[in-house]
Amino acid sequence: MMNVVMIGPFAWTPKGTVSARVFPIARTLVKRGHRVTILVVPYDNPAEAGHDFEREGVPMHALTVTRPGVLSFLVDPIRLARATLGLHPDVVHVFKPVGYSGLAGMWLAAFSRLPLVVDTDDWEGTGGWSDVNPYPQVWKRFFDFQERWLPRHARAVTVASRTLQTQVWGFGVPPARVVYLPNGPDVLFRERKTVGQERRDEVRRRLGVGDAALAIYVGHIPRGNDLDIAIEALPRVAAEVGDVRLVVIGEGDGRPALEERVRALGLGERVIFTGWVDHADIPAYLAAADVAIHPYRDTLVNRAKCAGKVIEYMAMGKAVVTGRVGMNREYIVHGESGLLTEPGDVDDFAAAMVRVLKDRALAAELGRNAEARIWAEFDWDARAGEIERAYAIARRQK
Repeated sequence: MMNVVMIGPFAWTPKGTVSARVFPIARTLVKRGHRVTILVVPYDNPAEAGHDFEREGVPMHALTVTRPGVLSFLVDPIRLARATLGLHPDVVHVFKPVGYSGLAGMWLAAFSRLPLVVDTDDWEGTGGWSDVNPYPQVWKRFFDFQERWLPRHARAVTVASRTLQTQVWGFGVPPARVVYLPNGPDVLFRERKTVGQERRDEVRRRLGVGDAALAIYVGHIPRGNDLDIAIEALPRVAAEVGDVRLVVIGEGDGRPALEERVRALGLGERVIFTGWVDHADIPAYLAAADVAIHPYRDTLVNRAKCAGKVIEYMAMGKAVVTGRVGMNREYIVHGESGLLTEPGDVDDFAAAMVRVLKDRALAAELGRNAEARIWAEFDWDARAGEIERAYAIARRQK
C-alpha cells in the first residue's frame, strides 16, 4: 500500500480538473487499498478555503488563501509543498505543471527527495491557454517555462492525450517515463444512467422547451471556446428540423461573448443559458436531450485536451456530435459511436446535428455504442495499473 499525496491546481469547482481528473484517479487508487490525500489552494473559489471534506474514502484539504493576487502566488505554493511533506508520502502526484500546483512541484523537486510525478492535461504555454487568457506577458513567459521545466525534473509524467505525450517527449523526457492516462467516465453516470421519464419531463418543463428537438452542451465555458460554431449552425438546423433548442449548461469567461452572438443572430428563444447545474442533476439534463454537442476548431489547445464533456455524453448513452480533433478521434469511431465533423466547419456541424435529430434510430444506435465503448476502453478502474506503473517508475528513479 502506498501513501499518495495529490496536489490539485484549483478548487473543486468551478473548473473541472480536481473533480473530473484528480478525484477519479484518487478514488481508483483507494479502491485498490492505497491511501490518497488531495491538497489544493482554492484561489479560484475562496469559499472553499479552509474546508476539509472526504468523498468515498478520499480526504481533501483546501488550504486557506493568503491573499488573492501576487502574495498568494508567492507564498501559498510553499505552504502546499510543506503540507505535502507533513503527510510523509511515498509518492507525490502534481496535477498541472503550471500555476500554484506547478510551483509547489518545483519547490518539492528542488528541496525534497520525494518521488514526484507530474500530470499534464492541457497545453498551457505558448500556442495554448496562455495565448487565450489575458495574462500579463511576464506570467505567460513563466507558465511556458514551468510547463517545460517540471516534466523534465519529475521522475515520471502522466499525460491525458496523445498530443501532450508527444509534446513531453519533445521536452527531452524519455518515453519510458511518460505514461498515457486519458480521462475516463465518472461512476456517477453508470449509477444514474437510467433516468425515469418523470425526470426527463421535469427538466423539459423547467427549461420550457416543450416537444422541441433539444441539443445540449455541458461544462465550463472558457475564453476561446468554440460554441459559436453551434450557435451559427442552429438556424440551419432549424430550417431542416423545425423547432429546435440549444441548452448551454455552465459558466465561464466565454459566456458573455456567446450571449452577445445569440442576440445578434436573433436566437434568444432558441438558446438557453442555465448557468451552473448541480453535478448530480446532469444525468437528468442529458437524458432530456436528443443530441449532445461539443464543437471544435483545430487548435493546439483542442488537440491537447481530453474533454470530460464528451466522455460524460458517451457514458450517458447520448448521440454525440463533436469535432474531428485530438482525443475525440480516440474516443469516438465516426458513424459508430458518434459523429465527427470537420473542425470549425459550421455547415458540417449543422448537417451532423440534422442527421441525428431526424433519425431517432441512428441516434439510439450511436448512443448505445458510445456507452459501450467508453466503459470498455476508458474506465478508470481499467487504467489503475497504469497509474500504479507511473508511481513505480517514479519510485525507482533517483
